[in-house]
Amino acid sequence: MPVRMTDGAGLLAELSEQIGPRIATSAAEAIAAAQINARLRQVGFSVDTRSLSTVHRPGVRLVPVAILLMGAVMLAAWQPPMSLILSLWLMGLLLVDGLYAPLPVWQRRHTSQHIIAARPIVEATTQMPRLPRYRFVILAPLDTPPAWRGLSILIAPTRAGLLARLGISCLPVVVACATMVGSEWRWLLSAGAFGGSMSLLWAAWNQPPLAHPDGGLAALAALVRIGQQLPETHHVEVWAIAVGAAHCDPYGIPALLDRYPFDPTNTLVVGLGPLAGDQLIVISRSGLLHQEHPDPLLYHLAMMADRNDPIIDLEPRTQARYDGILSPFRRRGFRTLSVQAVSQAQPVIEPTVIERAARLMIAIVKALDAERNDDLPVLRS
Repeated sequence: MPVRMTDGAGLLAELSEQIGPRIATSAAEAIAAAQINARLRQVGFSVDTRSLSTVHRPGVRLVPVAILLMGAVMLAAWQPPMSLILSLWLMGLLLVDGLYAPLPVWQRRHTSQHIIAARPIVEATTQMPRLPRYRFVILAPLDTPPAWRGLSILIAPTRAGLLARLGISCLPVVVACATMVGSEWRWLLSAGAFGGSMSLLWAAWNQPPLAHPDGGLAALAALVRIGQQLPETHHVEVWAIAVGAAHCDPYGIPALLDRYPFDPTNTLVVGLGPLAGDQLIVISRSGLLHQEHPDPLLYHLAMMADRNDPIIDLEPRTQARYDGILSPFRRRGFRTLSVQAVSQAQPVIEPTVIERAARLMIAIVKALDAERNDDLPVLRS
């Protein structure tokens, strides 16, 4: 398996030739996992592969909701009160799913894998073994990001997706109210509501189209490039994790944390989102109604790296969507930061963005490694 050292453009070209689009749990995702495993081993990381029981479609969790909505529509024409109760309950489930945590999936019949790589601190030969001051974790998804267009918008973790799901969940309420007032339109409304519920079921059951160009592949290239350029560290233990089925199963991260119980007090987590664009960005606020903010220390170090190195060219942006990778870390008290790339026009894979993302991560690691104990209150403020 060829894993020679190369720059960002060459690395991206190699990965594009060897991997290609990656549906979660597919053979292409497994090939990507093997490639990342080999390349991180080559640059000095200790690598572990952990299998993951998961799903292979991101909307599977919404299939029961869609079926129950169809039942609520049918009840609305004969038992309006029961339909109202069921519809309001389903609406509450969708709000919890969109604003707090995704609904659980009861059956995981497919297998993916996490690639967990770690590089410990360099010990001084004259000193006793020391614990690292920080554990710096960099995450990148193994599978290709979905493209939320067409009916797949109904299952998207975005504001538009949440509003679309809530709109469909209101349809049985409309039919029930029309039935209770004896409206002659109730049968036509029932047909429309049933069609809307069927659309949600179709979107939840089918695989959404994959994003093109593949910004996830660029994020994996940046993860490897960081490992290639990472200097020796004396106080920062660096972890590079390629997350399997990241866009399909939001409970893969909690399973990872159960296996690797990192200490939230000294663990810093950076998520590399899709790098499909020419402008490198850091997410300053994300979420739908419940807003999530980056860790002040990581955000400060990122912006300081941008000021010290104009090549990085980093901009802060907001994101109106649920972050399936970093949100589970935030709910457990971890300090996180999201780095992505966007384009003003058509999305494009720009190899220089890979190099700039790697420079940003290296600069943050160096700043943490050089940080003196008396610097902590200043930086954390």
